[in-house]
Order: sequence, then structure tokens, then C-alpha cells
Amino acid sequence: MRKLGSVAVAVAILGLAACGSSGGGDAPMATVITDRPAPITAVPSATSDRTPSSSGQTTTTTTTTTMPTTTTAAPTSSSAPQANPQDYAGKAPGWYYFSSPSGKFECGIAVLDTSIAGCHGSLPDSAPRVPGSGASRTAVAPNTVQLIAGSAAKFESLGDPKFHRFDGPAAVLPYGEVLTVAGSGSTNGLQCTVDEQTGVTCTDQVGHGFTVSGDDFDLR
Repeated sequence: MRKLGSVAVAVAILGLAACGSSGGGDAPMATVITDRPAPITAVPSATSDRTPSSSGQTTTTTTTTTMPTTTTAAPTSSSAPQANPQDYAGKAPGWYYFSSPSGKFECGIAVLDTSIAGCHGSLPDSAPRVPGSGASRTAVAPNTVQLIAGSAAKFESLGDPKFHRFDGPAAVLPYGEVLTVAGSGSTNGLQCTVDEQTGVTCTDQVGHGFTVSGDDFDLR
């Protein structure tokens, strides 16, 4: 009995082995995928203000805004010494007279209903010719430069030297001092000064005036 049992077990083992080696080689082999492909996700590119250069380096462009520069003119100095108008007052009310230190010009200021300032003297040869006094059709060399407050200054030919002081010598206005005569309003005040280089300058309160010397002039 024991031998038969052993034989039966041996036969069974051989039978299994035979089954594994016969015909079973034609069966398809199962394929096992062990590595799953990872899904590809597109990453959006970031927008940048930086621009790649030809060398591969990133160049950052910086824009600098320059604010416009405002230039402000310096105010005119008011520190010039002021002359006392009473030292130059004439006998006629509202009239003031002075002469330049060189003696080349005699000048006057009259602040009345209409304010005027002017000078007689050695006017420059470059001064334009003007209608003659009493002969307006004849052009002559001027003998006066005159400013009427509120109007541009001009050269004139006057028969009467109205800026000459007849009742005595006119006081000298020193170089650099300013003779200011206030007007009755905001536009008819006048002031004059004398500079050794540029000559006599007289102006009104709104920017009109003249500068005159023996060599040059400026009317405005």
C-alpha cells in the first residue's frame, strides 16, 4: 500500500510537469507595464519687461523721466541808495531837476497830470533824426530824449529846453543813486539814475524808459 501510494504521488507530479511543458508555450504572454507615462502639462511663460540679449543674458530696460527745469529770474535789487527828491525840487510845483556828474546832460522830472522825464545834452550821433521844431517836414538831429509815463520813450527836437533849470543850477545826481518821484496813481511815478558807463536812465512804473549816453542809447 505504501508503495502504491508513493507511485501515485510520483505519477501525479510527472503529470503536472508534462502539462507545463506541452503546448502551453503557444499561449500569449501577458505584458505588465510597470512605468506609467507622466502626463505633460504645458507651463505658461511669464510675461517680463526684460529682454534677452544676443549673449543670452537678460537685459533690464529702465526708463527715467526727467522733469522740466523751471528757471526763475532773480528779482531786481532795491538796495541802491535813494536820493532825496526835495534836494532836486524846482520852484514850479511837481518839477525836479538834476545834472549828470560829467555835466554832459541836464535832466528833469515833472509829475503832474501827465508825468514826464527827459534830458538835453550830448546825444549820440546814432540817434535817429526827427521832425524839426516848427518845421515838421524837415528831419533834424534831436536835442531831447523824453519819456511820457505809460508810453515808449523817443527822441525829439524841442524849441524850448524844458528840462533845463532856469532858476539856478541843477543839483548833481551822483552815480548809482536813484531819484524817485512818486506819482498820483499807480502808473505815473518816475525814477532816474546815472551810471558812469551807460549814462542816464529814466523809467516809469510799467517798464517804459530810456538809457542814453554820448555814445549809445536804448529806448523802450
